[in-house]
Amino acid sequence: MSTTPTVLFLCPHNALRSVIAAALFNQLADDRAHGESAGTEPDDRVNERTIAVLREVGIEVADEKPGRVTREQLEQAIRVVGLDCPLPPELSAIAADKFENWPMPDTSGKPVEAVREVRDLIRARVEHLLGELAAVSGGDRERR
Repeated sequence: MSTTPTVLFLCPHNALRSVIAAALFNQLADDRAHGESAGTEPDDRVNERTIAVLREVGIEVADEKPGRVTREQLEQAIRVVGLDCPLPPELSAIAADKFENWPMPDTSGKPVEAVREVRDLIRARVEHLLGELAAVSGGDRERR
């Protein structure tokens, strides 16, 4: 029995970019893969602007709690995506061969429109990533 592959999305506070990436990934992956999010210095709660821009596309994350990235998450993920999130040295070696960084604009102190733009940038990257994963796994799962 095969396990669903996991992609781990990271941002420092696990309150905005990584939450958006994992939520969009899960919405678009159609159960072919699973996205998780974590942070290196997690906040107490998900950013209100994150909640707002994801509700606009039918995703609810208000009850999610930011979490600290763990060694186990890094080991289990088939891909680790940092959204401007460097890993501490003790964790970077674990993810070295499967880590990629997606530079994103800083939305600190900016209005919800800036977060909406980042959401759309992340969606495009997630769509591309899903295409890569489908190609690596052997192609189209719609043919049955």
